[in-house]
Amino acid sequence: MPRDFPRRNELVVATVKRVEEHGVIAELEEYDGLEAYIPRGHVASGRIKDIRDFVKEGDRVVGRVIRADRARQQVDLSLRYVSKDQAERKLREWKERSRALSLIRVAAMRAGVRDPEGVAKRILAKIEDTYESALEALEDALSHPDVLDRLGVPREVAEQLIPLIREQLKPPLYIKEVTLKLISTAPNGVEIIRNALLRGTSIQSEKVSIEAFTAGAPRYVVRVSSRDPSLVRRMATTATKRVLEEVRSSGGRAEVVAERETRKRTAEA
Repeated sequence: MPRDFPRRNELVVATVKRVEEHGVIAELEEYDGLEAYIPRGHVASGRIKDIRDFVKEGDRVVGRVIRADRARQQVDLSLRYVSKDQAERKLREWKERSRALSLIRVAAMRAGVRDPEGVAKRILAKIEDTYESALEALEDALSHPDVLDRLGVPREVAEQLIPLIREQLKPPLYIKEVTLKLISTAPNGVEIIRNALLRGTSIQSEKVSIEAFTAGAPRYVVRVSSRDPSLVRRMATTATKRVLEEVRSSGGRAEVVAERETRKRTAEA
């Protein structure tokens, strides 16, 4: 959850307000319009002939805080010390958080609460105490509305938020990957492992997809994906058990070495 003042080395989202000869004035999106300064030498790497070759008024940028003086309310940023991947990830997180806040704000307005902006921010803070991403919490509420109650969302707001979520969000694709270590020293060991993976992925269901692939022998990955998170976990357990049993029954060694759960939103899936 963002603090009331940025800290040194933190990545922040900012909108360029003014481009000057010696630097750039930008407004921090996550800190209620607090302004920050980007020195000319930190706009880009190398020699800068014209700052506007790199940034213009209205551009949204991701900067790293190189100076944060709370007493003077002064913040300096660097664009040089932010990689492309870091910038893309930070912008994606900011957009997702902004969308979640917007949905909660609208729900609070429809519920007729006083100060819907303040209420929305307090609700968001509670959600972020439990979830790394508030949007993920709202997505989970699509299939389990009681999530909002457990997160402390006021009932009158939750009643407005549920239909709003159903209207605005689509269930993400839940994915679970189980990495297995499979070893068979039998003459037909390759076939044994292949058949074990085929057996594990042969489960039929219209709502789930199961596949297996090598991560570099003797490691193999069983990947299960579905719009239903509980189905993903259940089918991943079943598929993995089948593979392990098949290899072990043929005299081989089999074990789970890693598990990873992720989700992809409809636009990414």
